[in-house]
Amino acid sequence: MTVKRLLARAMDENCYVVEEEERVTIIDPGCGVSAELLPLVGRKKVRVLLTHGHADHIFDLDKIVSDEIVIHELDRNMLIDPERSFLYIFGKEALLIEEAKIRTTEILDGQWKCFHTPGHTEGSCCFLYGKKQLFSGDTVFSNSIGRTDLPGGNEIEMDRSIQRLRQLFNELPNLRVLPGHGPEATAQDILRENPFFR
Repeated sequence: MTVKRLLARAMDENCYVVEEEERVTIIDPGCGVSAELLPLVGRKKVRVLLTHGHADHIFDLDKIVSDEIVIHELDRNMLIDPERSFLYIFGKEALLIEEAKIRTTEILDGQWKCFHTPGHTEGSCCFLYGKKQLFSGDTVFSNSIGRTDLPGGNEIEMDRSIQRLRQLFNELPNLRVLPGHGPEATAQDILRENPFFR
């Protein structure tokens, strides 16, 4: 398994590509990354994981040929409502995707585990792969956390999510945390340096 990071330069959002034996998993395809994704996919099956439904994390979703799209049920409507996802701000209407391909996070198994971490949005999630990598979306960054003042955000829920992640980080101090924006960090670095985790 390998992980590659692509930067959606229009909005400085991180997109990650996880190459597994029989499948490629794309996490948060932001604006402009679809052209870079094509040579990485090849003939493998493609699954897209979305940490939440904001525009900068889903912008190129309808430019990717995928077998399934995984998002938490509480953020599902953001894929079909350009006002809730803020796609309209960037001049984009509803995504042209097959709704039948949308799956809930409950389908994840094997090496993948979903942590529902509301606070930034109602359906914000972090995806853990093999107890080695955590794709944290906009829940936690290396030195900060996601904002809670947008529609669907909730400061109390974010506090609870941080407490849950703090427990995970203490259990897995060498965990590689790959956020939706900015540089990656280890769990122990976040516990030591991120003011929201002290």
